This record gives sequence, structure tokens and C-alpha cells, in this order.
Amino acid sequence: MGRPYSIQELRAEVAAMAGREPGKNWHTRFLKSFPELQPSKGTKLDPKCVKNFNETVIKDYFNQIEHLHAQFPGGIPPQHIWNMDEKGIQMGGGQKNSGRKYLFLKHKKQKYHIQSNNLELVTVIECISAAGEVVPPSFCLQKGTLPDLCKLDNDQWGR
Repeated sequence: MGRPYSIQELRAEVAAMAGREPGKNWHTRFLKSFPELQPSKGTKLDPKCVKNFNETVIKDYFNQIEHLHAQFPGGIPPQHIWNMDEKGIQMGGGQKNSGRKYLFLKHKKQKYHIQSNNLELVTVIECISAAGEVVPPSFCLQKGTLPDLCKLDNDQWGR
């Protein structure tokens, strides 16, 4: 759900339930009692993305695709089916990584926690069709002065 407990939040919840602070190493023993939990930093998930990151929206999308395929004899040709991906590049500012870890189930691959991201970003968009056709990358910039993208190194481009 993108709202995991941090160890500090878990300790505060236990203190509220027990009426006293748990011991300094209480969380270590707690984690040994529940080996399916593991502390991990997780991946930040912007709150704006959360509203579309659910089973209902995804099922609706695939139902609409099925409906479109059914309207055309033989379905929609691969050259008319496109996938788009985006990558945000941070142009400045930023938030220091707090190092805070949250508790997630070990068997879960997605380990998200919601965090607002008020940064100046450049969005790079790439598109490819099911037939293998590629559109050159496009850049979406915020209104205002254009940033100098030439100064970005390979790490900042996500390579």
C-alpha cells in the first residue's frame, strides 16, 4: 500500500499499546520472531502515481484493450500498438536520503513508500511499437528557462 512502518513508528505504536517504551533492542527480537519481515529502504513512490497503482485500474485497462481488439477483425495490428516509458532526471535541489528503513515482507519484490517529490525534473519519453518500431526519445521540460542537458553525465541519464 506504500505506507510501511519504520522501526521508529513500530516502536511508537508498541509504546502506545503497552503504555511504556519498549527496550532499546526490542525491535531486534521482534524481527527474529517474524523472519518474514526485513528492514529495507524501499523505493520511493510519488503520491500522484499511487492513485493509478491498484488492481481496479489495471483490470479496467486490460478490459478496454480486449474490447478494442474485439472491434477489429484479426485484432489491432502490432504496428498500431505502442508502449511508452518515461524517466525523470533531477535537475537540482533534492532531498538527502534519510537512511530510514521500513519493514516489508521478504517475499515481496515491490517495496514502496510514498514520498512527495517537489523537484525540478526533465522527463525523457521513449516509445516502441509491438512491431519493433522506435520513436527517438523526447524531452518534456517545465515552463521557464531551459536547463543545460549537455552537462549531465551517464549516471544522471540512467545508463
